[in-house]
Amino acid sequence: MEIPRIAGRLTRPRVAAVALAVFCAAVLHLCVYGGFERQRFRVVQAPRMAEPGGVTTRLPDLSALAGQPAALILRIVNGAPTARVVRVAAGDSIDEVSVPPHRERRVDLGFPDGGALSGRDVVLTGDGDGWSLAALEVANVHGFSNGLFEFVVAPSGAGRAVRVGMPPALAVLAVLLALTASRGRAIASSLARRIHRAGAALSLAFLAAALAAPLVSDFAVLIAPHTFLVCLVVVYYPALRREGGYHLLYAAAAVMFVLFIARLHEPGAGLTSLIRFGDAFEPRVLPSVRAVPRHVLTDATGYDGQFYVQLAVDPLLRDPGIEAALDVPLYRARRILFSWTAHLLGLGQPRWILQAYVVQYVVLWLVLAWVLCRWFPPTSFRNLCGWCACMFSYGMVISVLWTVPDAPGMLLLALGVLAMERGRARPAAGMVGVAGLAKETSLLWGAILLVPGGLKHEGWRERCFLGLLVVGPLTAWMLYLLAGDLGGRSAGVGNLGVPLAGYLQRWQAVLAGLRDPAASPGAQAAAVTLVGLTTQAAVLLRTRQWTNAWWRAGMASVVLMVFLGPSVWEGYPGAAPRVLLPMTFAFNAVLPRNAWFWPLFVLGNLPVSNGLDMLHAPL
Repeated sequence: MEIPRIAGRLTRPRVAAVALAVFCAAVLHLCVYGGFERQRFRVVQAPRMAEPGGVTTRLPDLSALAGQPAALILRIVNGAPTARVVRVAAGDSIDEVSVPPHRERRVDLGFPDGGALSGRDVVLTGDGDGWSLAALEVANVHGFSNGLFEFVVAPSGAGRAVRVGMPPALAVLAVLLALTASRGRAIASSLARRIHRAGAALSLAFLAAALAAPLVSDFAVLIAPHTFLVCLVVVYYPALRREGGYHLLYAAAAVMFVLFIARLHEPGAGLTSLIRFGDAFEPRVLPSVRAVPRHVLTDATGYDGQFYVQLAVDPLLRDPGIEAALDVPLYRARRILFSWTAHLLGLGQPRWILQAYVVQYVVLWLVLAWVLCRWFPPTSFRNLCGWCACMFSYGMVISVLWTVPDAPGMLLLALGVLAMERGRARPAAGMVGVAGLAKETSLLWGAILLVPGGLKHEGWRERCFLGLLVVGPLTAWMLYLLAGDLGGRSAGVGNLGVPLAGYLQRWQAVLAGLRDPAASPGAQAAAVTLVGLTTQAAVLLRTRQWTNAWWRAGMASVVLMVFLGPSVWEGYPGAAPRVLLPMTFAFNAVLPRNAWFWPLFVLGNLPVSNGLDMLHAPL
């Protein structure tokens, strides 16, 4: 009698663990979207008062929603002193809503095919006057959220076309079953156990609500991949604490990033949407590039990647049209490093070069993610957070998504810091010198060579040689450019300015924008960036770890931050987070692990929320 009782005690937890793994895999397959483009058509934006016959509105062309479930969303305002019953008719769908006096009500109607609504009339009739139609829109979502917990509430059935396939769900099921095969380390603190249980309960409730929504309502909750991953981490945290668990999380985060990039692939154009060609510069594009199928933004100037990729087609600047193709030739041409690598990877063929230029950014991001494990090994939750804070910071994400050289330049800095930690100053100086060909401000990273007392041991001759390694590559390349008589203004005039002037002006503009969000819709994101960068600089100034190469690199960025001009700070959130990427990495590498760790970590890494926003499903 004892054996069956013991077997039952052992079997019940296993059955529950298997059921939980199956449940999570089902949520992944049915509720997590691989790629979802939110579309909204605002038909009525200004209030329309009810007439004796009600309010009639004709819907525009909605062919973009053809084949997709769609929602008709109305907001009705009752200004009368008594309640009004308003009848809404759109196609075959009819609904009635009672609107209390001086209140607003929202009405959502679902349709299996949004394209079929094109040209239809939406008729509203009420049992009295004094009410109005405040807004009307047609969308493939009822609502959405961004950031760490990102999901969309869509009409029922919307998830069928964008679901993650069955193979990934089966792969996740296998991994979860493997995690439950052996017990993880127990959480020692009772407070930590209670926090974990509450977080796990909330995560499971959220996943269960998403799974059940289409069954009990006309709505579907579609979850972003990174949000699903966060829920899994919370639920399986004890199992992940055993050896090898954090390796899995690091790998999952890297795979998630690659999947975000992969969803931007377009038939024919490939990943050229990341280069951000703008039609404003289209008449000046090199003919060899114009002949290549690529993504071009309409009614836009584009971004810097469109100039660097044309340099990749002609890295020696021999094409007579290259000077006209660049907005500021000398300024762009001196940042030649990753244009040269794309040219070599693309074997000199423009079509291949454009794809190689983008792919190298993703590959170098993965290499940096691996190298960074030296300082943030996959052995603890703090290391995982520090690693993610670096790799998913706004500056890192925007550099990859807009293909500008800041992110791959960080790989060169990390290798330089690694060489310094191993006592190899010459390779470190070489890395800084090569990074100078990617971006001239990278020469400031030469601060990693300034080891306290190093001059006494190495002498002036060695120091001069190291200095030559740092400035030599960029100097030689600039001499080549000047010998070629490359024209055009130098640019970069507003990049530097009076100490702290640009920083203080930015704070003034952001605070004004927070007081009037309508005038500056991106002020909140900019405020998050300023708080994060200010915290990072303050911690580095307070820490003073002279023997730490990361600290020396971070302090070089703090000095640069003081002199940054308005051109770098302007915009929402602005270019400052990617220009000051070394400061973000250094902050996370040297942040003291004491009682202040988590408050400072959260404040300093607030811009990560902006980075995650850049990765959400495009509007």
